[in-house]
Amino acid sequence: MRVNSLVQSRHYRTPWTRTRAFRGPLVALLVLLTACSSTIPSASSANANGDTGAPNAATADGSDSDIAALRARLAELEAEIAEIEADISNLAGQDPQPPAGDDGGEPAGQNPQGARFPTSPLINIDADHEGALLGVSTGLTGAERGPRFEALEQAAGRQLDIGHVFHSWDTAIPTEDDLMHLEDGRILMISWNGTDTIEIQNGQHDDWIRTQAASVRDLEQPVMLRWLWEMDANRRRAWVHSGEDFIAAWLHVRSIFDEVGADNAEFVWCPNEFLFWDGGDPTPWYPGDENVDWLCADGYNWADSINSPEWVDFNDIFGDFYAWAEPRGLPIIIGETGSNEALDAPQGKASWFRNLPALLQNDLPEIDAVVYFDKDFTFQGHADWRVDTSTPARNGWNQLANDPYFNTLTNG
Repeated sequence: MRVNSLVQSRHYRTPWTRTRAFRGPLVALLVLLTACSSTIPSASSANANGDTGAPNAATADGSDSDIAALRARLAELEAEIAEIEADISNLAGQDPQPPAGDDGGEPAGQNPQGARFPTSPLINIDADHEGALLGVSTGLTGAERGPRFEALEQAAGRQLDIGHVFHSWDTAIPTEDDLMHLEDGRILMISWNGTDTIEIQNGQHDDWIRTQAASVRDLEQPVMLRWLWEMDANRRRAWVHSGEDFIAAWLHVRSIFDEVGADNAEFVWCPNEFLFWDGGDPTPWYPGDENVDWLCADGYNWADSINSPEWVDFNDIFGDFYAWAEPRGLPIIIGETGSNEALDAPQGKASWFRNLPALLQNDLPEIDAVVYFDKDFTFQGHADWRVDTSTPARNGWNQLANDPYFNTLTNG
């Protein structure tokens, strides 16, 4: 399991994420400390917010009283810095240094340990870093989603790790669902749809992207942003245009998030699993390891007969994707998945659930999270993907949800 910023604690803030939050004020304090500890300044220096040109709290004219005031301020600053460093060290459990692959280190895909962030003592994973997070998207209406999450968690006797929501391009962040997941302590994953990629590249939507980025930033918690998921689907081709246009739009959106300071957004790149079939090459759609935080794919078991060649287990669905993603060294998430009921095997869907933990552990151990699509889409000619379409299915899901492999976090 590759440990990522979102799995460091039940509050989903890594030591380095928090270090970055402290970094601006800390640098400003160090600048002022340097000024104070050298010769008495004759002009104003950086203020405590890191700005320049504004008078400092203590200016000096060379008098003994001014020197004493500066020395007192120096002692205060030293104490503040010591407190911040102690907080960072306590959070990290180690020296507060950025991990390789973050802020100027080696690209994350080149990290030989395969972990982008240091392991935190606040999470409960075994010595081999095994395990995966478990999440759900559910409910077709806002009125359904809260009660459905509550019912699923009560039936399973545990809290789900990830709450997945879908937003249209023009849906403002945060919604009530977004806030529900954050307030309940789940990781928030937002699937935010796109719009015409050429218009995005040309800057026609910059103001809206900037507004959304600021809203994500102001949540002050890491957010998994699955922007323009399944970009390779034929249904999107009229406005996605091409892989080249998608990549250019992705980079443009991400650059605005960086500009706004929304570094709590973790970008999830998520095509359909069939993009990888038979060694398929996703390169025309891929923005590059340095521009992606999570690797993702969506895929389902559509068949309604266990004897059908179309009845597929999790490995059959995602094996080709995994073969491509695993060597890259980035965190891996399954953004959407689900199983139909087998009309000729009452235990078919239940077995699909029950087999998943061992299958992941033995065959796909670097998958860090699985998010189930708990929705009835029969009205669209699809399947009823919900976990409790039958009593055996419900029991199989609850067994999956309580398997140790899917319980890697604590309330620490």
